[in-house]
Amino acid sequence: MSGKTAARIAWASAGFAAAMGIGGLVANQVVGLELTGWKSIFLVAWVLTFALLGALIVSRQPSNVFGWIFTLTAVLITFNLAGGAYANFAVIKQRGAWPAGQAIAWLAGGWNWIPITAILLIFIPLLFPSGRLLSARWRWVVWCGAAFVLLAAIPNALLPGPLFDTPRIRNPVGIEGSANLLDLIRTLSLIPAVAGVAGALATLALRLRRAKGQEHQQLKWFVYGCVLFMIPLLVKGPVPVQIQDILTVVLWPALPISLGIAMLKYRLYDIDPVINKSLVFGALAVFITAVYVGVVVGIGALIGGTGRPNLALSIVATAIVAIAFQPVRERVQRIANALVYGQRATPYQVMANFAERMAGAMSLDQALPKLAEAAAGGVAAKAVRIRLFLPDGSERSVFWPEIDQAAPFDRILPVSYRGAPVGEVAVRKAVNEPFTPTDNKLLGDLATQAGVVLHNVRLTLELEAGLAQISSQAEQLRTSRDRIVRARDEERRRLEETIRRSTEEQLIQIRSELATTVLELTVEPDTAVRSLERMTKATTAVLEELRELARGIYPPVLESQGLAAALKSHVSRLGVVVDVESDAVDRYPSEIEAAIYFCCVEALRGVAGPAAVGLRGRGAGVDFSITGCGPLDGRLLRIEDRVEALGGTVQFDGNRLVGSIPIDQFFFAAAQAAVSRSGSNLDLEM
Repeated sequence: MSGKTAARIAWASAGFAAAMGIGGLVANQVVGLELTGWKSIFLVAWVLTFALLGALIVSRQPSNVFGWIFTLTAVLITFNLAGGAYANFAVIKQRGAWPAGQAIAWLAGGWNWIPITAILLIFIPLLFPSGRLLSARWRWVVWCGAAFVLLAAIPNALLPGPLFDTPRIRNPVGIEGSANLLDLIRTLSLIPAVAGVAGALATLALRLRRAKGQEHQQLKWFVYGCVLFMIPLLVKGPVPVQIQDILTVVLWPALPISLGIAMLKYRLYDIDPVINKSLVFGALAVFITAVYVGVVVGIGALIGGTGRPNLALSIVATAIVAIAFQPVRERVQRIANALVYGQRATPYQVMANFAERMAGAMSLDQALPKLAEAAAGGVAAKAVRIRLFLPDGSERSVFWPEIDQAAPFDRILPVSYRGAPVGEVAVRKAVNEPFTPTDNKLLGDLATQAGVVLHNVRLTLELEAGLAQISSQAEQLRTSRDRIVRARDEERRRLEETIRRSTEEQLIQIRSELATTVLELTVEPDTAVRSLERMTKATTAVLEELRELARGIYPPVLESQGLAAALKSHVSRLGVVVDVESDAVDRYPSEIEAAIYFCCVEALRGVAGPAAVGLRGRGAGVDFSITGCGPLDGRLLRIEDRVEALGGTVQFDGNRLVGSIPIDQFFFAAAQAAVSRSGSNLDLEM
């Protein structure tokens, strides 16, 4: 059968049921039966919801057996109503003038209600929602339902006397003298009926326990509707008829509505919030009723009321309700949350608590565990893993609880910030606990909120890493400056020692010889002249030594002609072949030129073979290299200190020294040094 054909049959059956229901109401009014007024209208409207629901299900899912079951149920119930009305009209009002009156009375009023009862109490709970048995071993429930229909239908169809639903008409096929036997068979039919109902409820409970996802939600809606549907039936007797009627009108529609949501729109509605609100509203209604009855009726009876409404007691009851309403509502809400959600919090509480916790937690050690706890508390998860993707390609993971980390996760939600992935949230629940639509929505909202949190945590980690790098560089700069200061002190002491041991001693000796020469001028002029010539040569030698020392401190050619000329002048006095090549070398700050010059001088000190010095200028700084310099020993540390103090770098492979000093780093280092000398707490950043 095609989908269109099935839909046409279902809608035609629904229209036929509607026609029979409305026709039965009209006929009952004409015949004057007791089933008239708003109760009959409500019953017909309630039954027709099954016809509408069945037609909708068949239209969308032609193979779904429940669409046909609901349609059949509506047709049977409306036929029972319309058939009884027609039978009474045809047999009683028209005295048999209309055809098939007794036959329809026998069908509608004799035993038609039995298959309706079996469908509602056995087959729908047994087959819902898949339309199939839970397993082959539950076939006995089907046989119990069939046995109940057979054993109950035969006595009702053959029992002599008035028909069950049309007592004004006698059974046309009743067998006289068989009442005792038929009553016994009808009593025996209760055995398979009770067994069938118990088996159907057992399979429903077992299916609810095992079901996951869509089926679990469908079953929860069905059970919820059945519970509400049974309330008016369970309160008969102790509750006044008026309240029974109100409960029937309010709660009976819950069954077809819950079935419709379960079969058609379960993804749009989660059952847990509905049950939660129902419990809260029901408890508040009981509380208000109890206060009103206790104050108005109870106290009114104690003080001897006349039976009329007491305005003062009504005001007192209203005041009590107004004062106690909010505390009672909060307490009832907590109880309802505990009953519905168990140990987990409501979705609103999860998001509110998460936002409150994240307001002051931006560190890795705080944010990720709190995010994991929020996800676990919201969906009652067994385990949660939070992963954070770092910009350098690495990642950080936090597990809750910190055990069983190797097991797979049921849901993995990516977390992004402005379209860029920043992490993920992985959740695992117990085997028998599926993810509901509310769980999925909560995790989605949590992942959205977590995007901002994980992004801020990444920024915090980047700032901490940058701060650690800056602190390390600052420490290196401080250490390098300390070494430079020590090196300068050592160089100053070395110069002082050199001057004292060589130049100063020679000058003292020249002074002594001058004093002797003054005495010799008058006695031995020739000897005095030779002494003066010798002292002139000694003085010239001392002057050359002082000039050489001056060149070592800061050669004048470096200041006047630049770096390349100063190095060429220096290597010309070494006595070995050293090539100096310069490329686009311009004038630079004196600190840079002096640093490169003395680095080259240090590297070339003691060189024994051919060497080469290379200088290359570029827009961002100066590069230099010394090839053939050999082992540097302790001189390498002094070279590194000079270059790193200006923000540069040095590399040495045992034969070739390569260095570079960027101009911007030099100015940054100079500014830092100026700030340090000023004693300010200002921090400079590149």
